[in-house]
Amino acid sequence: MSTQNAHSQMSATDNSRSMTVELLVLAAPIILMTVSRMLMGFVDVYMVAKISTEALAAISPAAMFVFVLACVGLGVVNSVQTFVSQADGRGEPEQAGAYAWQTFYIAGLFALLTWPAAATTEIWFGWLARLGEHTPAVTALEIQYIRIAIWSVPPSIVCIGLNGFFMGLQKPWVTFIAVTASLVANVFGNWVLIFGHLGFPALGIEGAAYATVAAWIVRAAVLTIAMLLPAFSRRYNTLTSTAFSWEKTRGLIRIGIPVAFQWLFDIGSWAAFMALIMPKFGEIAMAASNVGMQLMHLSFMPAIGIGLALCSQVGFVIGEGEPQRAYRRAWVAFRLTAAYMVFIGLLFWAVPDALLKVFTQDPAVIAMGRRVLFWAAIFQLFDAAAITFVNALRGAGDTRWPAIVTAVLCWTIFIGCGWASAEWLPDWGINGPWAMCTLYIIVVGVALLVRWYSGAWEHIRLFDDEHPAPQAVEAPDEAPMAAGTAGVEYVVEADETAPQAARTAATSD
Repeated sequence: MSTQNAHSQMSATDNSRSMTVELLVLAAPIILMTVSRMLMGFVDVYMVAKISTEALAAISPAAMFVFVLACVGLGVVNSVQTFVSQADGRGEPEQAGAYAWQTFYIAGLFALLTWPAAATTEIWFGWLARLGEHTPAVTALEIQYIRIAIWSVPPSIVCIGLNGFFMGLQKPWVTFIAVTASLVANVFGNWVLIFGHLGFPALGIEGAAYATVAAWIVRAAVLTIAMLLPAFSRRYNTLTSTAFSWEKTRGLIRIGIPVAFQWLFDIGSWAAFMALIMPKFGEIAMAASNVGMQLMHLSFMPAIGIGLALCSQVGFVIGEGEPQRAYRRAWVAFRLTAAYMVFIGLLFWAVPDALLKVFTQDPAVIAMGRRVLFWAAIFQLFDAAAITFVNALRGAGDTRWPAIVTAVLCWTIFIGCGWASAEWLPDWGINGPWAMCTLYIIVVGVALLVRWYSGAWEHIRLFDDEHPAPQAVEAPDEAPMAAGTAGVEYVVEADETAPQAARTAATSD
């Protein structure tokens, strides 16, 4: 009996190792892609920081607001990955091309909406800046950046949709090549336009905005050309499925809108944090928080790469009709992301000055940046849980519940309590808002883990002709089961993944 148990344990270990290797092989190019995308942000901040402290304070809030404006479109087309991976797993690869092409029609709609937003930037963002008590110098720089960078919204929607197409097919190297090309374009554009090389005028922060738009266009062009190559057009009908399809677009909206509003509330909360709460503590606090957030990218961007790979794996095994395999894959992914992010958290705690000096030599910014990295170190494990299980749920098509829970938690704990601490406990300084940020990430990480192991996602159907998934699937013994989830049954019908009319009426990197 003991021999059988030992053999069983060895088999489970080997299986876990093989799944780890499989995940890393799939995730490697995605991680490189996310790291390359992270480097674009690093380059922008690093180069803009050479202009002035005011420019360093302005760049992150401005870039966040551009992303917030794109969130609805980005969230909708992000669901392309879910549909493509499950269609491929079902043995229907010919559907993939049609889903990819809907991305272009959605981007076209947002192109029509971009012009009025760009033309009125000084009005709407000027009001927000006054509300957040930004200094006039920082406000002027933010407006200069936003009115140009907002034109990156349409090509970024194309990029995210086509990223989903290639990652859903587990071909992430294509997206890595595209991101690398855009990184080169961004670095070159920043060098030429921010500082005025090769006969171009020195445009400062406006040059960074122009370079950002150019980089997204380059990335979209590379992905589009790749999609049309014979290697993809023959199997996935990318040359023949170009027509607009309301049925497929409606499917993307049904699954993607909850993701869009999750991103809108999540990134919108960070934008509010940087634009409405941090300015209360001055330009040094804004600059320190901006630098701290760039360093946090070092932690969560590779983890997002693993999460995106997991999303494809989960979608594929569900498409094959084997949801029980998704549990083990999610647990393997969580162990990887947790190990990496906890390691980065230890660096935040042990050598904060060395990390901060990469971006700034200002002793006041470095001193305040230590506080930011202290709090960031605390929440790394829980951020790993949030990243892992939100992507696992997304691969299963379970997007509505995470969107609602994330929205409620981020705007009550993160923003609500963060604003209250800034207003009523000013002696805490930036420790108050960053402590609330830490609490928010801890709670949302635990909530998403519990949702995944509840098994509610097993009852979600993306395709009308699907056979019911197994009703009872046990999580692997090595996975943690949250207290209170055992024996609880959830039934989620397909139409329940669509957003409620009330939420849609009330309420988009």
